[in-house]
Amino acid sequence: MRRLMTSVSRILCLGILVALGLALAPRSARAEDADEHPVLEEPRSRQGYWIGFGVSGAGVRAWEKGKDRGVYAGYTGTFRIGQLITQRLGLGLLIEYMGGIGKGSDKGSIDGLTLEGSCLLWRNLSVHAGFGLGVVLLKDPQALDPSTRAGGGSYFLLGASYDIFPLKKKLTGGWAITPVVDLHGSADGNIHFLALLAGAQLTWWSGLPDNMLHLPEE
Repeated sequence: MRRLMTSVSRILCLGILVALGLALAPRSARAEDADEHPVLEEPRSRQGYWIGFGVSGAGVRAWEKGKDRGVYAGYTGTFRIGQLITQRLGLGLLIEYMGGIGKGSDKGSIDGLTLEGSCLLWRNLSVHAGFGLGVVLLKDPQALDPSTRAGGGSYFLLGASYDIFPLKKKLTGGWAITPVVDLHGSADGNIHFLALLAGAQLTWWSGLPDNMLHLPEE
């Protein structure tokens, strides 16, 4: 199991690097000719920078020193910030606190800091993958040894989201309600885990300025 999770982490990290390379290459080329040949985009709600605050329910399967500890249940709070690099590819940062996870008297939390890449697939549906650092803490006050057990190291995620703009008042940007489903995990330290998260995020998109948009004459 540990080898599988380590391999997945490396593949996701490589995928993010490749995506960034593909995204930055055409952007750099366009920047050189921006004054003579400006590239304009059609106005869309999902443009520019984003900032999001989310809450999700979580189911966590944990392994401690090779022993299956079963499934812990809890909740997660997330903060996301980032920018679209092209019309489809984005790069951002995820800060996550998975608190209140527990199974019986065994309680704990998971914290993660992740560099996250995203790709728009269809309309406002996007997939994202990330790689960073995570820490998991567990403690059972009723055990013979009630001290805190810890694990930490590489941290990966893979997920999908869809931005819904219920109050669309602008040609570009605005507030969105974003359902999110994620798979998170870590293969390092004394405690390994896989976590399935499902919830929603309140997202603000900055949009693009008029000089970057192809606007209708009216």
